[in-house]
Amino acid sequence: MSKNKNANTLLRQQTLLKFIPANAGIKSADLLNKLKSEGFEVTQRTLQRDLEVLSQYFPIYSETDTKPYLWRWSGLGINRTHIDSLSLTDALSLMLVEKSLQQLLPPAMQRHLQHNFEHSRQLLNTLKDDDNAQWFDKVASVMPDSGFKPPSIDESLLTEIQGALLKDQTIVVSYLKTKNTTAVEYSLMPLALVQRGHVLYVIAQDITKGANTAQIKRFAMHRFQTVTRINEQGIRPQNFNLQQYLQDGAMQFGNGDKLALKAKVTEELAFYLNESPMSDDMKIIQSEDGAYQLSATVINGWQLNWWLRGQGANIEVLEPQELRTRMRDNLLKTLAAYKIVD
Repeated sequence: MSKNKNANTLLRQQTLLKFIPANAGIKSADLLNKLKSEGFEVTQRTLQRDLEVLSQYFPIYSETDTKPYLWRWSGLGINRTHIDSLSLTDALSLMLVEKSLQQLLPPAMQRHLQHNFEHSRQLLNTLKDDDNAQWFDKVASVMPDSGFKPPSIDESLLTEIQGALLKDQTIVVSYLKTKNTTAVEYSLMPLALVQRGHVLYVIAQDITKGANTAQIKRFAMHRFQTVTRINEQGIRPQNFNLQQYLQDGAMQFGNGDKLALKAKVTEELAFYLNESPMSDDMKIIQSEDGAYQLSATVINGWQLNWWLRGQGANIEVLEPQELRTRMRDNLLKTLAAYKIVD
């Protein structure tokens, strides 16, 4: 038996152990389906052989009093943590999100997960020669940013912010704002870390001028020049909820206001929008002249304007009039830049 086949058998048997419950039993047919859901091509005969082998080394057994026979661990509440390791699905998932997790999690949590990252890498490397398991050639995670490289982040500054975030401590920072050439000093109460595309943002309460005028703002992590943690307990705003903050459209760089968008779109854009709608109430109706009419309630912000400009001739904004005028003026500036109009 080849080394790779041995490794695959061991992984299958280890995964099988995880699926056997300590309390309620499980049918062999259900075990077979669970293994197949993890990507193992296995027959009922192979499953039975695995169960027989495992029962010689682990306290598992099959009840024979009634049919269908149920497999379970002997003893209630048995400690099974020594066999609860990564499955193939776990390994693939960790490899896909490793880079994002490394930016979002503090060092202590990263160290805790590092052995899982390494285990995942070793597991997939072990199986990479298997015809059915060349995972590194079959999975990838990419950002939809035209191949742009992520901005460089100072890991030591990120560590300080992560520490302050965990302990609800304030920080004093120097931060390079957009279009500025010199850094500005802020006093901040970190509230959250949010990954948006390639850019990691620190959501923080700006307490530079005191708590009475404090506002919640976004700060791009790569623009921090210095970070000093104040080792005192800060006051986290009681009305801040991260999920509500995101739902209100804060990461679309607007004030949370919504607008009723009406537009004429091409057949191609209508196809893509039907696959990935702009909003829950989005509708696309084909009119008698063959045109596609779009209506949707969307968040009015920088993200919407950026997306509309990127669609070019695939969309014509009809309403609201203010947005239509803004789109028209931008197109005229574009044409002027290309010397098409004066």
